[in-house]
Amino acid sequence: MSIRAASLLVALCVTVSASFESARHQEDPRVLAEAFVGAANDGDRAALEALVHPDVVAYLMEQMPERWEEVLSGWAETRFDDDYHVTVRPASDVEAYDEGTQALIFAGKLRFRFPVLPPSHFLIIQKAGEIESRDGRLGLGGPAAVEAVRQDGGRWYITVPVVEILPD
Repeated sequence: MSIRAASLLVALCVTVSASFESARHQEDPRVLAEAFVGAANDGDRAALEALVHPDVVAYLMEQMPERWEEVLSGWAETRFDDDYHVTVRPASDVEAYDEGTQALIFAGKLRFRFPVLPPSHFLIIQKAGEIESRDGRLGLGGPAAVEAVRQDGGRWYITVPVVEILPD
């Protein structure tokens, strides 16, 4: 085998290996959480925007540019410690989420509606360390971020809700 042929074979193996590694990582939304934490800690708005489904970005930029700016600014100002904890919960396991209306309702006052891409899961990114809850139990620090996510075309994306205040 010539050196050129061997080099091509090595390059092909590396490319195939990298493709399989990338595909494997996309099976787990925790990879998206890691990218989110890194981009937020860097304050990298472009990297944060790249984590959001392109249809969601287009909708928000056209229909609600101030909401999109608010979301990006909030994310870019968020900081996480190195020892944060990620929990992945299917949307069907979140009591406040109604798959029929594609909305989360909190305390009967706020509705988080997903008009473009409904989530399949929620990423809960918690601060590290233990805190004592009201009932005296120790647990992880409070959530630093809760992001709605969905896989599309083999890749995990954040999907951003529209927030509505419900009448009394």
